[in-house]
Amino acid sequence: MLGIKENLLFITALGHFVAALPAADIYNTLPTSASIINLNVSASGETYTVQSGDTLAAIADQYGVGVCDIARLNILSDARSIYPGEELRVPAQATFPYDTSCITPNNTETTNTCIYGGPHTYTTQEGDTLQKIANVNFNITIESIVNQTSQTPYIKDAAENPYAILEAGQNVKIPVCDNSACTMSQFSLSYGTLQDFAATYSVTVGQLIAVNTGYNHSAGGAPVLAMLHDCTIVAS
Repeated sequence: MLGIKENLLFITALGHFVAALPAADIYNTLPTSASIINLNVSASGETYTVQSGDTLAAIADQYGVGVCDIARLNILSDARSIYPGEELRVPAQATFPYDTSCITPNNTETTNTCIYGGPHTYTTQEGDTLQKIANVNFNITIESIVNQTSQTPYIKDAAENPYAILEAGQNVKIPVCDNSACTMSQFSLSYGTLQDFAATYSVTVGQLIAVNTGYNHSAGGAPVLAMLHDCTIVAS
């Protein structure tokens, strides 16, 4: 099995060897999550400026491409969240028009109460709710966040209505499992979402959002992001 460094090099190299897929074909079977990252998929040269009330699905439908085609081309931090004024690149063609694996699952049935390795703090973004932070971003229970030691009063009060929109820029204490750690590496991402990377390396998308505070999408090029991996229990 390849080590993490070899895996990262292998995934990065895919961008040089995988050609853009023909528009005439319909793709129902995805490659592995690792091979989705950094595919060499062409942009049309056209851009779309997000308007109030837009959804990624509606924009994708307008251009005849998939939700994840747009999310991955724009290297979205969170495929559930787009904001008015954002300029999104439009793919030249549909690649995986029916795929939704770039969207982080909403696991309301989770029983997890901590994450491996950290970080200990998450900064709220526009549109966040306590429920989304817990069940979507970190795949842990709402109660585990509310009851976290030194949790802020603002977040404790939010427990009264965990689906209410939180103010952006608020600090949220995240419970971290005892005796756990992650490795952090810089990674150049030219195609894919943070959820794609999270699924490949068994971390939560919230961990990646937390260590890249302020990042939402790329207007072009390949941003160098901080990525956590190899999160595990370590000897005490």
